[in-house]
Amino acid sequence: MPSHVAFLHPPRSTLALSTFVLVSLTGLLLSNTARAATNAESAQRAINFLSADAENWSARFGCTSCHRHGAAMFGLTNARTKGYDLDALTYNGRTNRQNLDAIMARVVSEQRADGSWYHEDIHYPNAKSSYSAFGLAGYDAHLGTRYSDVLVLAADWSLTRQDANGRWREDFPFYPVGYGNVGITARMMTAVAQAQQRVDPAKAARYQAALDRAATYVRAHMNDLTDGPDEDGQRYTHQVAWAMVGLKAAGPGAGGENTQALASLATRLLSTRAGGGAPGWGSLEGDAPDEFATGISLYALCLAGETPGEHARMADALEWLKARQAPDGSWGASTRYPDIPTTFASLGLACFGDYSVGVTVSGGTRQPFEHDLPRVQSVTYPVTVRNHGYRTDSYRLSTQGGLTGWTATLNRTTLELGPGAEANLLLTITAPEGLEPSLTSDVMVVAASVEAAGVRGSVRVTTYTNPPPPTEGVPTTTTILSPANGELTVALSNTLSARVEDARGWEARGPGMGVVTFSVAGVTVGADNDADGDGVYSIVWRPRASTWSELGAQDLRAVYSGVTLAPARENRLGSTASFAVTVHPSPFPAPSVTLCGLPDFTDALTLEVCGFVTPLAPGAEIDSATFVIQGVSHPVAPDPSGGFVDTVLPLVDGPNVIRLVATDSFGGIASEEATVMVDNTAPSVTFLSPTNGQAMTTYSVDVRMVVRDWSPVRVETNWVQVTDVPAGGGDVTHRVDLWPGENLILVRATDSVGHVTEHMLMVWVDAETPWVSTGLPDGWLVGPQPGDTLPYDIGVYSASSTTVTLSTGRTYALPRGGGGVQATLDLVPGDNTFTIDVTSETGMRTTLSRTVRYDNSAPEAELLLPVPGQTYSGVIQLTARVTDTLSGVRGVAFTRDGSGIRAAALQPDGTWTAELDTRELVDGEHTVEVWMDDHAGNFVIQTFPFFTRNTP
Repeated sequence: MPSHVAFLHPPRSTLALSTFVLVSLTGLLLSNTARAATNAESAQRAINFLSADAENWSARFGCTSCHRHGAAMFGLTNARTKGYDLDALTYNGRTNRQNLDAIMARVVSEQRADGSWYHEDIHYPNAKSSYSAFGLAGYDAHLGTRYSDVLVLAADWSLTRQDANGRWREDFPFYPVGYGNVGITARMMTAVAQAQQRVDPAKAARYQAALDRAATYVRAHMNDLTDGPDEDGQRYTHQVAWAMVGLKAAGPGAGGENTQALASLATRLLSTRAGGGAPGWGSLEGDAPDEFATGISLYALCLAGETPGEHARMADALEWLKARQAPDGSWGASTRYPDIPTTFASLGLACFGDYSVGVTVSGGTRQPFEHDLPRVQSVTYPVTVRNHGYRTDSYRLSTQGGLTGWTATLNRTTLELGPGAEANLLLTITAPEGLEPSLTSDVMVVAASVEAAGVRGSVRVTTYTNPPPPTEGVPTTTTILSPANGELTVALSNTLSARVEDARGWEARGPGMGVVTFSVAGVTVGADNDADGDGVYSIVWRPRASTWSELGAQDLRAVYSGVTLAPARENRLGSTASFAVTVHPSPFPAPSVTLCGLPDFTDALTLEVCGFVTPLAPGAEIDSATFVIQGVSHPVAPDPSGGFVDTVLPLVDGPNVIRLVATDSFGGIASEEATVMVDNTAPSVTFLSPTNGQAMTTYSVDVRMVVRDWSPVRVETNWVQVTDVPAGGGDVTHRVDLWPGENLILVRATDSVGHVTEHMLMVWVDAETPWVSTGLPDGWLVGPQPGDTLPYDIGVYSASSTTVTLSTGRTYALPRGGGGVQATLDLVPGDNTFTIDVTSETGMRTTLSRTVRYDNSAPEAELLLPVPGQTYSGVIQLTARVTDTLSGVRGVAFTRDGSGIRAAALQPDGTWTAELDTRELVDGEHTVEVWMDDHAGNFVIQTFPFFTRNTP
């Protein structure tokens, strides 16, 4: 047996640091092992691990501990009502149910005679009793009532430990599972509230008074932030969550004060943020999140009716929890006590299952009838059924219990609800004339899931005559008389009877001496007021297989209401007797139900349906036959000879689940269903690629599309490619061959009903590069241009449209087939290089590069002879040096005094020369003109002065 030493509450700063390190290490260790999962998958893994881990621990150490078993039991049993599989095999080779039964048996065996539990027979009676009773409460509420007496004994003991202010004191003051008084108080409240369902009115009143005191205590400390292991504060996140658990157990309160406080705490919890805006919850505002605080916070919010769909805060926290879960379903593998995060993370996660249903009554669950009235009386109770799960579900609605001669009827017997949806019903209780005083008739309204076995919700209403049962008087003893052998069988008549006496020999003989109400497996099944006065309160209970599913070992309870007499000291108090029974399944076969063949798909909004319903049990008859669609029943009368039934049903667009349900006179039930898909719309086709009008260079293309429709669709492309798409739709890819130019692709989608959708998709194909020409030869020399701008033409041929882009940045668009572009080039002296880039719509590209040499400067001359300003005689050789920096000198000529032009000859030394006889000139001043041009056509005349003297 391990030591009971746990970690004491450290200073706040140390706690924050250790929590941060713990969470950080856990994240590092688990980040590679966790995988994405749905809530249901993750919770089922957690449940499978938790049950095996708790049972293995018990088997190893030969006992149970506090939270490790009490909280685990509560979470496991609660999961059953959410649709999780308790018969799944776990890693220790047992199913969850087997593990749970083994743990429960050990817990029960450890209970002391006074109703308490002690750890190691010495330590922590309050703490261990609170967790054990908490687990028993979950078992009693959700799995079976075989341990109801154990739970009641624990509740009786707990009342002896309650302080006058309503709290229970924590005696295991260790963080976090036993820190402060609010947690233990909430667990005790949960146990007392469940035990209240199993006792007589007098004891139930005492339990309720204890719950009211505890709720007052919880509300009084809602804003108490004191910190300490034995304090009453609600400082930490888990303390706020426990306070919500306790308030939920206590009920709404006389004036709705508990409901208001619960909503206030839910708001507070939702507004509490983890450090750095991380998802989940930590111990305090701003702390790093941890699985313990996050799990219990999610569970408390679930109890308060909050959903992840309404609060992203909760949805993010669920994802955070799932991401940190180890593959084996556990949490906190690196922590000192991994059972703590695993237990409470499982509790929170399992609360959000795929299947969950709640049943509530508005306006109060108790209504009176007047006694001795000479007429029939009726009352109605507004009932609400809500789908708390994540999946659409159908429900069978039934009533159980009530006094003999009274009737309880619902205005609907089936429902279909989507996630989060609810429906309102009316329960009518009718009683005969001349009612006796002090009658109590309990009726339970049960909504049982059709999709998930074992998932159900219920609410109990009480209709009574005055005066109500007393809370003070002479104690009584109730004794169950039958069934003596403890055997009950579904579909057979089972006599349940009891006798009520007191210690002085008084015997309750009716009528008018109170009522004995019988319940099996926690379900009220009937009541009797001993109208014949023989002192035996009895009913004949014949459970119908169609509405009864609790089989095996169960608890039979007979609860005497008590009776108000005169004088008051003669009042007889209520009392309770319990008896272990075994409920056997019906020995009769269920009826045969066969639907006629129905179409899988149709576009009609009504459908004629038919089927056959016949009893198989000897002596049975078909009691009722009903077609159910969209949660609405359409009763039909079977043909007496062959059981043929038919009717016309309304359909809605989309899936229509049609169920034919038959019940025989023994309560046997059977059904058959089929789904008819109504498709009134043509298929939708969304193209992913190519886009309409897309241009490409390949001669084939994959046409990718998404097809959606209620029914299967045949998709054809160009009458060649064919794909059949299942109902609901899917992705389709067809490869289509193409040719140059425009290609039209026809896509035709035909659904199973005959609706057709056609789309034409056009694509353009051109794999050739554009042909490009220009009138400018590469390296062309040009002379002066107006404005230093050269106009030129560009010619383009392409089957596709093209874009002409010049290196100057100018662009021109040309249509398919090509065309011409008139462009200009800004020139600077010297080489002007530019590019012409032509790109087709299919991306094919041609680039031309051209260089134009621009020369707008004439040649320059230096006259070497005659030297300007000098005097010459005789014959001289005119000599000039002529230069041109760009295109070069093309020709040079000389004149004297503007006439007598003569061509110059280019000499090897690069000079230009011509002969001049100065004797032809009169002596005096003259000019030599140098005429020059270059290859670009630039021309200039330069004039130089000189003198002649030929006369002696």
